[in-house]
Amino acid sequence: MNAEDMGQPILVEGWPLVKVCFVGPANEGQVQSWLQQMDDLFLRRTRFGLLTKTDEDSDFSAAGRKAMGLWFKLRREQLSLWCVGVARIAPQADAVERLAGPKMQAAMPCPIYASVDEEQARAWLQDKLTDM
Repeated sequence: MNAEDMGQPILVEGWPLVKVCFVGPANEGQVQSWLQQMDDLFLRRTRFGLLTKTDEDSDFSAAGRKAMGLWFKLRREQLSLWCVGVARIAPQADAVERLAGPKMQAAMPCPIYASVDEEQARAWLQDKLTDM
């Protein structure tokens, strides 16, 4: 069953390669629920990697974007400690630079990679997990 079938715009699955799919518009409550799931990953006290995929219909409300920005600011240390990397699946080639370019890398406390090819992104992340 996918996230859309459950009426959820954000689906989190797997461990230690954690796939996060953003499949539809998300309000603040839905974003907060996702961020709680992210916090729960830190409680495992084990290194993990994030593979993210964003569909065209995905969007956060203004309040949701604000909540996400604050969460990343407050969780920077935990991300640095527990997340081996973030591999982002780009919707098209011209999005790769925006998703994993120098600005995004500077903002993230862990390595970041983007590709239009899900298997390439997964392989990059799997290499990070194997090296840990």
